Amino acid sequence: MSRERVPDISVIIAAYNAMPYLIECLDSIAGQSLGMDRLEVVAVDDGSTDGTGAELDRFAALHPQVRVVHQANSGGPGGPRNTALDLARGRYVFTLDADDYLGPEALERLLKMAEAQGSDVVLGRQVGLGRTVSEKAYRHAESADLYTSEVYRSLHCAKLVRRRTIEAGPLRYPDDLWYGEDQVFVTEVYLAAGRISVVGDYDCYYLRLRDDGQNLTSRSRTADETVRHIERVMQLVSGRVQDPVGRRRMLGRHFRSLVRTALLPAVNARRTDPALTAEVYARGRALVQAYWTPDMGQELSRIDWIRLYAFVSCPPSAFEQLMEYDPAAQPPADLAEDGRVYRCYPLFRDPSAGLPDVLFDVTSQLRAQHHLASMAWKGGRVVLTGHGYVESLVTDRLTGDLVLRERDSGREHTTEVTAVASPDLGEGRDTAGFHVEANLAVVDGGGPIAPGVWDAFLDVRDGGVTRRVRLGRKHAPDLDRTARRARIVARDAASGTELAACPFFTIHDNLSIEVVRRFPLTGG
Repeated sequence: MSRERVPDISVIIAAYNAMPYLIECLDSIAGQSLGMDRLEVVAVDDGSTDGTGAELDRFAALHPQVRVVHQANSGGPGGPRNTALDLARGRYVFTLDADDYLGPEALERLLKMAEAQGSDVVLGRQVGLGRTVSEKAYRHAESADLYTSEVYRSLHCAKLVRRRTIEAGPLRYPDDLWYGEDQVFVTEVYLAAGRISVVGDYDCYYLRLRDDGQNLTSRSRTADETVRHIERVMQLVSGRVQDPVGRRRMLGRHFRSLVRTALLPAVNARRTDPALTAEVYARGRALVQAYWTPDMGQELSRIDWIRLYAFVSCPPSAFEQLMEYDPAAQPPADLAEDGRVYRCYPLFRDPSAGLPDVLFDVTSQLRAQHHLASMAWKGGRVVLTGHGYVESLVTDRLTGDLVLRERDSGREHTTEVTAVASPDLGEGRDTAGFHVEANLAVVDGGGPIAPGVWDAFLDVRDGGVTRRVRLGRKHAPDLDRTARRARIVARDAASGTELAACPFFTIHDNLSIEVVRRFPLTGG
């Protein structure tokens, strides 16, 4: 390989029995729009027995930018990736799994983002081929904060990383882990990065579930292999992250992983391998005791929060019942009571479990939905129709108010809405429609509305729960959203002025009313 020019990107590949998927992987490198002359490929054959080594040698014979290392099997991807990192010379490093492949413009787009933004890490949007990927993690961003964005949902190794950032550590994959090793390494990289960016507007990486079931993640695991990487990365985060938001969000991500990738397999194995179950349970409880804080509940889905609470506070049978419950197959009902809404997952108010109501309280999560169907004037009244309801609650009859709030002062005027039929919404919401006439001439305690910009809201009440939604963004397609001619709502004979109100839609398509005091215009 030429030593005259430093490659822009070193693509590193750890390959073990990757045929025939390796062929598509290598073809995707050769077809990169960036060009092979700006790359180097360091591929490590980790003791393959299926022709993987021969395919790598064939590819290297065609491309002088490729270096192949053959070594005895190490038992996992960390060792061969470290071998490749030791040999890499590029300004940036990209780790590519041998059974996955790249979009044609992936490396060019990732490099362009890194160069333009001075990024140390760039994520590229992933596409799951039979595997689940987090869409939230790959929202396009020139700069993504580790603690407040969603990038930490992605701990897969396929990222463009400035090699100087890796070598400053130096950072390497833990070679004693064959499962979860990328979580430890990528967390180290994130914490070392000065700037993280995301190419979210292009399909960069295709993550494959192999037809032969030979993905490493499909391999059976011992209790130690199931939990050890979670223990290690939690210890890393706890020791390095002092920011309270960052610590909560990052540890919360691993508690989600604890429930889904460690405790769930342990529950499933409790009859066939009780020793595995007992060890995973014991080590899982130790993690909760060491790192859990109450504010982390918001980082889990509601059912996983309940499961984790039951795991440490209830008999194993209660926890296992919750783990076997599938909310998608048996959606829970919601109970409205005294202004609160409780999601009735299994064991809600079951005295044998003793789970507190607060775990099931989803009041703060409920959102109001609305639709603005029409807007018209009737004298000095602005007349609005549409529908509104609180998600998940069955609405026998809509109750609520139109609220006009003055933008600068925060003053509010309310007008009660009248429920009308809404048969198109289906059973349980057939009277969720509304009709309201706000008389602007008397809305202020019998007096006219004051000058200013008044933003329109809809307060929706259901089962003692009130939710407020900004009115207008969701509207009928034929609703006229252009500025309308002002209407006179009141006159002041003493000053010779009049109040004129003009509805308009903001740049976010929300309804507002501008009220001005003016002298009458000649000719009306």
